[in-house]
Amino acid sequence: MLIGLYLLLNFAVLWLVARSSAATGWVLTAMLLLLGFVVGSANNLLEAVVYGVLSLRQALAAAVPAAIVFAILSPLAVLLAGRWKNGSEAEAIGVTPIKLLIVVAAYEVLYWTAGTLVYPYIAHFYATKTIPPVYEVASLQIVRSLIFFAAGYPLLKGGLRSASLVMGLVYGVVGGIAPLLPDNPYMPADIRFYHGIETSVSNFLFGLIVGYLFTRARPLRPAHA
Repeated sequence: MLIGLYLLLNFAVLWLVARSSAATGWVLTAMLLLLGFVVGSANNLLEAVVYGVLSLRQALAAAVPAAIVFAILSPLAVLLAGRWKNGSEAEAIGVTPIKLLIVVAAYEVLYWTAGTLVYPYIAHFYATKTIPPVYEVASLQIVRSLIFFAAGYPLLKGGLRSASLVMGLVYGVVGGIAPLLPDNPYMPADIRFYHGIETSVSNFLFGLIVGYLFTRARPLRPAHA
């Protein structure tokens, strides 16, 4: 049942992204595959490896089924969203050092705030793990924030209606709730529950900020269904 919910949530968000995007066809499919795999698997597995929750081999093994899932869901979402044809002109959205600094700063603040609030509920799980020093964790979040942004940037650049809400759902659901639903041998259900609350809320807020930063100055042309 949880696997079914995982697939349904991911598909629903990808469908929404497809409906909101100005891109079409295989270009849009590739964008969704990149977005889903990076946000919903690769970037989270990177942190799991650093935290010692998974070995590199285990992370690579976990990445394979996730890649297959998003390879199937992405074209299906594009098809059912009616986005194989009739695209609209792309919008050029500038990336500046200031905006990237805001992206990194926002992610760091949200990450540490959410993590601090949830830590009392998960401390027993990490008591047996080797957690890196604070400066290493903070450095990792710089990389992860930019990876999250880079995965969504092609869609933002190509034009994305209601970008703040859409990106909030992508990061909050695909990158937060959904990957923590299925049972796995590495993280018990109660820890996944608390992490799900932590990551879904902080990632959703991060998505709102990213969407706002990279669309507010340029109104989008309506996308054709």
